Amino acid sequence: MPIGVHTSIAGGVSNSIDRAVALGCDAVRIFGRNPRTWSFSPVEGTEAGLFKSKREKAGLWPVAVHTTYLINLCAPVEETFEKSVNLFKLELASAEALGADYLVTHLGSPGELGGEFARARILEALREAAQDGLGKKTGILLENTAGSGHTYGSSLHEIGMVAKGAEGFGLRVGLCLDTCHAFAAGYAMTTPAEVEGLVSTLDREAGLERVKLIHLNDSKGAFGSRLDRHEHIGEGHIGREGFTAILSHLALSKIPMILETPKKSEDDDRRNLKTVRDILKKARVQQPKRGLR
Repeated sequence: MPIGVHTSIAGGVSNSIDRAVALGCDAVRIFGRNPRTWSFSPVEGTEAGLFKSKREKAGLWPVAVHTTYLINLCAPVEETFEKSVNLFKLELASAEALGADYLVTHLGSPGELGGEFARARILEALREAAQDGLGKKTGILLENTAGSGHTYGSSLHEIGMVAKGAEGFGLRVGLCLDTCHAFAAGYAMTTPAEVEGLVSTLDREAGLERVKLIHLNDSKGAFGSRLDRHEHIGEGHIGREGFTAILSHLALSKIPMILETPKKSEDDDRRNLKTVRDILKKARVQQPKRGLR
């Protein structure tokens, strides 16, 4: 199971690979640019080449890029929707130039216009990306949300409907499951039985084969709180037992995992990576006793 963290692109996007290697990561996720602004500058060709060269030498897989937080692919206001679609396409093209395996994106909020409107808008955006020839080299991963406000995508059924609907466009579309978001949205995962139920729900609503990446995060918020606040692994409401159950499940253990835990320094990343790997060692011993399949 490849495990990694989000690393900074400060000083140049290729530096993110150096940081991932220094932390002992198997995989990595980055922002391709400042995630809190509409302005966009493509990665310079030499820097993109250096990124790909360093990544190949390090053997990192997968490499994922996360879109800016401002993108709203189901915005009810036309101007915001058009800006979001244009920026999404630019970021997808940039991810492909870097040779990234996946581009992870939130789906946004339709305001009070509801899920049917949101789904139609998102599919329109994805169709436009496909028409521009994008989304074939780099897969698009739709990330579930915690469900605060009118955000779309806290339901695995919603995410699955969009992914299935976009497959006809010739895009590589899958899911990125965020454990904190799912727990806060009302998907239980603190015991082996609950994790088995989560896996069954994922398979029924979206298809396990579409889950290409997991954001592994504990939750500061209580179960069903709809609070998007990440916590260190084993120190939140999912807890160490929950992560033991998650990491023990064979269906989930095959999926690459990226930690998005709180970070004041890289020591926090090292601590969380060690926690996950320690749990994995024990989970492999305990797994046959649980009868998990």
